[in-house]
Amino acid sequence: MNFSRKLTYIRALLLPFRVTPVYTLLSILRDVINLAIAPVSVLVTAYFIDTALLVVGEGLSASRIVLPLVALGVFQLYGYIVWPLFHLTGTKAWMKATLKMRVPLVEKRARLEYKHLENTETVDLLNRVWENPEHQIIGMLQTMQGFVVLLGTTIAYAVILITHAPLAGSLLILLSVPMFYISIRAGKENYQARRDKTERDRQVGTIGWYVQGREPAGERNLFGYAPKMTEKYFAGFEEVRKWQLRINAIWFARSKGASILLGLLSTAALFMLAPAVASGSMSVGLYIALLGALFSTVNNMGWSLPWHFQQFTTQREYLKEFNQFLELTETKDADALPAANPPKFERLEFRNVSFTYPGTEKLILDGLSMTLESGRHYSFVGVNGAGKTTITKLITRLYDNYEGEILLNGIELRQWAIPDIKAMFCALFQDFVRYDVTVAENAAIGKANGTTEEEIDRALQLSGFDQKAESLKDGKNTLLGKTHDAGVDLSGGEWQRLAFARAIISPAAVKILDEPTAALDPVAESQVYAQFEQISKGITTIFISHRLASAKMADVIYVLERGKVTEKGNHDTLMQQKGTYAEMFESQRGWYT
Repeated sequence: MNFSRKLTYIRALLLPFRVTPVYTLLSILRDVINLAIAPVSVLVTAYFIDTALLVVGEGLSASRIVLPLVALGVFQLYGYIVWPLFHLTGTKAWMKATLKMRVPLVEKRARLEYKHLENTETVDLLNRVWENPEHQIIGMLQTMQGFVVLLGTTIAYAVILITHAPLAGSLLILLSVPMFYISIRAGKENYQARRDKTERDRQVGTIGWYVQGREPAGERNLFGYAPKMTEKYFAGFEEVRKWQLRINAIWFARSKGASILLGLLSTAALFMLAPAVASGSMSVGLYIALLGALFSTVNNMGWSLPWHFQQFTTQREYLKEFNQFLELTETKDADALPAANPPKFERLEFRNVSFTYPGTEKLILDGLSMTLESGRHYSFVGVNGAGKTTITKLITRLYDNYEGEILLNGIELRQWAIPDIKAMFCALFQDFVRYDVTVAENAAIGKANGTTEEEIDRALQLSGFDQKAESLKDGKNTLLGKTHDAGVDLSGGEWQRLAFARAIISPAAVKILDEPTAALDPVAESQVYAQFEQISKGITTIFISHRLASAKMADVIYVLERGKVTEKGNHDTLMQQKGTYAEMFESQRGWYT
């Protein structure tokens, strides 16, 4: 399934023929049958009632009732047998459509430029588009089919009604026009409310996480903010609820107001038809059948047709945002595996690099220049906001909208293929992911092209997680997290050691550790770094940590201030300079002496 170009409404209507052609054709056949059945059922019902009255009233042979009874039974069987079969087939078709459409959509989302995932407006867009996109798109044809059937049925009923009561039938059709206008307007208002609600939902959801989440539980109990936050959460929840309720109430009042008028007109039509029955120009059976058709028409015009119009408008608005999602820029090969045979890392050089995050004006990096050589250990030091993590995002090509040059082995970084970058650099961030898979699988993620049991065991041992793995019921094959009933959760420090194992098992030539040991105590952190120093001989490493003890083992320390390098050297050199690094180190030394 190709979503590389804009999805017009016509293409959306034709898409089901590509995804589930057999079911789509069957559903159209079903709707054609339904459309034909509607007016015929009125005549069959009238025929049955008139025949039954003749049999009972005039003593005609009971055999006269067989044919209309069989015809009426066929219609009933159709409803009881055919509809469930179509529903069963439709469920299977939905599953097939989901499989065919979700994969390319997931791949599209995986290739999005990283900047879109740090932009709140884009995230809100993704949240709206990602609510069952297959059902939204495939549902457009179903809405159109349902609308055509209802409209055709309504017209057929109206024609029969106009034939016997021209005034009532004409007024009924005229009154339906404002219903369609109301429905179109309601659809647009509903979707706009959904847009506005998405941002508020995200905000309320964040507050809800503070109230219910596991991670903030400690501070929640310590500071006792739960009652205040709960009050704020419910206030936001009520705001969103009332907002949606108001839109629904307006739609309900408008549509039901018109339905009442249609109902009153239908009642009047019954009285208009009564003289025809009394004079014998209309049979009792036709009158009763028209009665059912009339109220079906009122229901269609007052509720079903407007609802389909509203759905039609809502889906058109959804399609606009779906196309906005398709137009979001991608990073080529962002979803590709790391290169199996990456080029050798030799040198990385920043030349007068400046960077501002998209949508902001603040310079994070301001003319930064520095060089990293193969086989050496580096440490970036600086206060929060100095640009340390931003540098790692540029190195790993999460962003490439910088000014200046970043040369990798003498070639501008933006000219390198993403699979080569993935293979050459391994980054372990402070906000690493906790995967709800087994211990072994958590570690193996670090080597996506395939690993061995021996490599996994070694990574677990060097990260200090081996003893914990041995204590688990199924060892390294134990499921972790809360997703599975048998899942085992870990402490923050244990999760961090397991994430560290991913960095160890990675074959990347450059390993970036961005605050990876924040959840460990200083002694455990020192042990981890000592182990990592032993296994990182011959490779290039970049350490970012607020605890400067880790910087002591670096060959070169870059001190960053306001997006620039202000000091450079090893630990002893920088301590002798008595500059920013020495001041920060001495300040931290006081924590332990």
